[in-house]
Amino acid sequence: MKPIIRAARLIALAILFGALPAFAQTNSVWVVPIETEISGATAQFVASRIERANEERPLALVFLIDTPGGQVRAMERIVDSILSRAQVPTLAVVRNAFSAGALIAMSAEQVAMLPGSAIGAAMPVSVSPTGVSPVDAKTTSALRGSFRSVAEARGRNALLAEAMVDVNIDVPGLAVAGELLTLSASQAIENDIADIGAATLLDALDQFGYGGALVTLMEPNLTERLGGWLSSPIAIGLLLVVGIGGLLIEFFTPGFGFPGALGVIALALLGLTTIIATPAGTIDIVLLIAGLILIMVEVFVAPGTIVAAVLGVAAIVTALVRIFQNDAIAVIGWSTLFAGVALAAMLWLFPRTRFASRFMLNTRLVGGDGATVSLAPESSKRELLGRAGVAISDLRPSGVARFDGERVDVVTQGDFIAVGSPVEVRSVEGNRVVVRLLDTKPETGVSEDAPTF
Repeated sequence: MKPIIRAARLIALAILFGALPAFAQTNSVWVVPIETEISGATAQFVASRIERANEERPLALVFLIDTPGGQVRAMERIVDSILSRAQVPTLAVVRNAFSAGALIAMSAEQVAMLPGSAIGAAMPVSVSPTGVSPVDAKTTSALRGSFRSVAEARGRNALLAEAMVDVNIDVPGLAVAGELLTLSASQAIENDIADIGAATLLDALDQFGYGGALVTLMEPNLTERLGGWLSSPIAIGLLLVVGIGGLLIEFFTPGFGFPGALGVIALALLGLTTIIATPAGTIDIVLLIAGLILIMVEVFVAPGTIVAAVLGVAAIVTALVRIFQNDAIAVIGWSTLFAGVALAAMLWLFPRTRFASRFMLNTRLVGGDGATVSLAPESSKRELLGRAGVAISDLRPSGVARFDGERVDVVTQGDFIAVGSPVEVRSVEGNRVVVRLLDTKPETGVSEDAPTF
């Protein structure tokens, strides 16, 4: 239990210190960095900073954007927070804003492009363990409508915004049909996607009218960083498999400690992630816990009934779909992949480990004739190869022979061997031990019928 208690303490300290807010002055400009892939954790981070800005009233919120894109659902939450909930001026300073980052940048009231920056390339794709593939036309059309709507709301070029999403839109001089639109800094400014070009962040603030204002960087705290690292479908799938697998190993081998501690830590991190980085609600958490309990009931209370296991898996899948929404298929796919790899590794490696030898039956029982009956693993029968023994039953062609006091089921190659005859092991194939009659006559080099002198 000590490793589990220590792990729980570490997680509690991380939550406590990570949740402490950074000090910020309300007469300053707050810079909110968006410099990773867009995920549920990013959306939660931006929403919390906007909510806090509404309470403390800084001069402006500046989103410093350098992202390759990310989840559509998270992007929609961020854009909604900026458009509908921010009660202070919102600015975007772009290093690179691809895919989801492009719409987030355009949702700000004013946009500045830094030297060498670019914006666009926002075609939606589906990511799963089998690879990346384009989404259906319905999803593309809906996303194209979102780009147009945001562009119109901020007075930007709606046609170019749509061309960032749909390869079928032809923009003369910028992108031909079949090519996604990506704009350089100068192109974005010339075509009403961005407002100004700036050499640095401070230059952009000066041009926006906030020159000389105190700049406060609102970085993610420890808890938010942890949620960002763990909120990807790959990490969620791995945590789910490690958590359940660790607890199962601990239940089957009580007292060992490490698998149980690892499982508790993985499930704790999974729970923390669903709370701080996703729109998980009370019902979702209850479904996850109920699913885990039902699976445990199937394994330890009523094995073989199937009903509890099916209900448990259904509850977990329902919770994952509700929590991760567009990424649910990817999460389930990665979980299945990791579970398959873990099961294969266990079946292949675990029986060979020293730890597994504790649970293998190596007891010898005494037979009725005083000989011992071996219950050792099959692999130990290979040691019989070439050994001599005695048939203790007629071999017709199968029977029983004794080798150094050990009774072994054997078979001949079709020959009859009488009880009491000496035999020799010719081959071992799995649990099949093949013997032949052992010739014990001395080799004299002459025929039995030859005359002797």
